[in-house]
Amino acid sequence: MKVYLKNLNEKIKESSISVVPFFVIIMALYLIFLPFNVWAFLGVILATIFMIFGMALFNIGVDMSTMKMGGYVGSHLSKSRKFTFMIVLSFILGFIVTIAEPDLMVLAEQVPGISSKWIILITVSCGTGVFLILSTIRTLFRLSIRTMLMISYMLALILCIFAPVNFLPLAFDTIGVTTGAVSVPFIMAFGLGICAVRSGKQNQDDGFGLIALASIGPVIAILIVSFFIKGDASSGTETAQMVSNISQLGESIGKGVLSYLREVVVVIIPVFVFFLIYNYIFLKLPKTSLIRIFIGLVYTYLGLVIFLTGVSVGYLPTADVLGRAIASPSTKWLLIPIALVVGFCLVFAEPAVHVLNKQVEDITEGVISKKTMLIGMSIGVAIAMLIIIFRALFDIDFMYIVTPLVLIMVVLSIFTPDLFEGIAFDSGGVAAGSLTASFVLPFVVGVCSRLGVDPMLYGFGSIAIVAILPTIVIQIMGIRYQCFVGKSKKSSRKAKKSDITIIDFE
Repeated sequence: MKVYLKNLNEKIKESSISVVPFFVIIMALYLIFLPFNVWAFLGVILATIFMIFGMALFNIGVDMSTMKMGGYVGSHLSKSRKFTFMIVLSFILGFIVTIAEPDLMVLAEQVPGISSKWIILITVSCGTGVFLILSTIRTLFRLSIRTMLMISYMLALILCIFAPVNFLPLAFDTIGVTTGAVSVPFIMAFGLGICAVRSGKQNQDDGFGLIALASIGPVIAILIVSFFIKGDASSGTETAQMVSNISQLGESIGKGVLSYLREVVVVIIPVFVFFLIYNYIFLKLPKTSLIRIFIGLVYTYLGLVIFLTGVSVGYLPTADVLGRAIASPSTKWLLIPIALVVGFCLVFAEPAVHVLNKQVEDITEGVISKKTMLIGMSIGVAIAMLIIIFRALFDIDFMYIVTPLVLIMVVLSIFTPDLFEGIAFDSGGVAAGSLTASFVLPFVVGVCSRLGVDPMLYGFGSIAIVAILPTIVIQIMGIRYQCFVGKSKKSSRKAKKSDITIIDFE
């Protein structure tokens, strides 16, 4: 029991360090731009406490359960050597961990122009499943992640030429929402489990990239299905209301908890049931291991419920109201510096980011530290937020932004080292997580509404931009790292030559 409490205490400290900077910025913006309301102010404080405690529980649970399950399944699957079985199972896994992602549900419910949100949910989940198959094939046969990503993104751009324009931002937003708090650790562990039973120097490189390929699949799936969907993916926006008294605050928290208790259990149960069936047929793990995994899932479940409740109750309505307030004619240019600061601190508070960074540090044996990854991703998201605000301020078409960014990614991938390539694309997916869907998107929608531009065309697509920019930054880091290693090798060779003493006999 003491071990669990000590671990929880450490995770709470880590979560506090991550979330508090973001909280301070939001509080400062609130006090400057919004009329003070003690209950709304208290709601944001309670939401921050929820986020800190929820993230701590989530991180403990992921280590105990989701990572273990993905690793066990991936390792056994690779050992089985049954190709057809691996293909079918990869699709099932991709579908299960995607269709119930809370972030995806939030996005699907914001597109009323579609006849049913299940069209979006099933299409996106199938896209993830198909591309997780490609990811598995890539890992097994050691195919180039660079080539597969280049082909996938170029295919997406070609489809954009023919797809209905209102679907383009929505399609690219699925890059971020499909790589959520549950799917990221499971898919990563699944890929690393496959690599763990192989031998060779490329195992380290092949462990990354599954998230990247799995997240581009939904984009292509939505673009293809958009030709057949009856609807225009358009939406109106309602002004968010912040709480103004204690009864509204209590009601908001209660509704949030009850809502996410239902939604998150839909995420957890299919994954755990699948693992139990797989274990019963193939793994035969001891009961102690299963009990530990179950306890970890309880931690994960409670952590996600608490975290998402905090985000939705305190930060989502605040984001919309702040966006509308700051975008007023007298202060709209302040959006530029504010976007940079918010973007830089946003990454620190994303749960899935810390999972990825820990995996990167472990698999590279400290060559790429968590701190380095975190700073690189923060810079990327800060630049992304700047581009998002410029897009709203100057009515810039989404494709004028995403096309050059994708082409830059493709060009950089030619020069990026293999290990950094997979990490770079994975980092983009996890950077656009729960806070991006629940704070950045409503903030930008609020800005668009105040500026009088269509939120569907100029607000949606923000998640995609947040997902792409960290990829480019990590690619540049990889190229710089390769140049540094090359210079070090040259200098060491010169040093060895200079150490040779030439003796001249007369």
